[in-house]
Order: sequence, then C-alpha cells, then structure tokens
Amino acid sequence: MRGRHPSGADLADAIEGSAQARQRFKAMLETVAGQKRITEACEELGIGEAQFHKLRHKMMEGAMAALEPSLPGRPMAENAQEAERVTDMREEIRQLRIELRAAQIREEVALLMPYLVKAPEDRKKKGPGKSHPAKGRPARQADPEDR
Repeated sequence: MRGRHPSGADLADAIEGSAQARQRFKAMLETVAGQKRITEACEELGIGEAQFHKLRHKMMEGAMAALEPSLPGRPMAENAQEAERVTDMREEIRQLRIELRAAQIREEVALLMPYLVKAPEDRKKKGPGKSHPAKGRPARQADPEDR
C-alpha cells in the first residue's frame, strides 16, 4: 500500500468539540470500522445499546447532510452595507407609493368636487382687525355720530 496509513478513529482527536463528544465520535468510528464491538463501545461510554444506536444514527445523518452536493464555487459573501441600502430603498419606495396614491386621490377629489378646492389667493389669511365686506355690499365705514 502506498501513501500514508489511514488515521481511522484517531481523526476524532483533530476535530473541535468537547471531550465527551470526541470520545463518543471515536467509539462510533471504531464500531463502524469493525475495530470494536457495540457492547464494548457502550460499556466504554456508559450508555445502553438503544442510546448508542440513536447517537450513531444521528451522527450518520449529520455526515450525510454535510456530504450533500451544493452549488459549485465559493458562496457569495453578503455585503451588510448593500443589504442595508436595499432595505432603505424598499422603505423609500413604499413611502413614495403611499404619497403617489394620496396625490391621485386628491386630484380625483379636485376634479369631481371643484367647489371643495379653493384657489391659492383665497387661502391666504387676512390679518386681524380688517373688516371683510359682505358679498356684493360695500364695507361700512364708521360714523362719528355712533360714538
């Protein structure tokens, strides 16, 4: 046989995790490789066979999920600034749509009920103290005899 000798269950020592997880992983690999019987692994770990089978099944499912094919190439890095900018732009679009709809409604009201819309010169407020002449009548001037 050429190349390096297989590491086998000793691979568990190179993987990050707690000591208990590493010990369980190593025992699982040894049983899969046929180096250790399940009863021996159970005694070493202090668990029953049913629990051992559950753990080994869970380990195998995790390994299978990790080995599923994925898209080729490096995953795209998410740019936080770009994501924030997109969120801001979406909010701005939402606000502009609301403003547009309000303007359309105001225009419809103005076309259907023009008497509700006052001309800009009518909207100007007149200062206090000025008397407003009644419609069609001249303004009444103060009479010196009324005093």
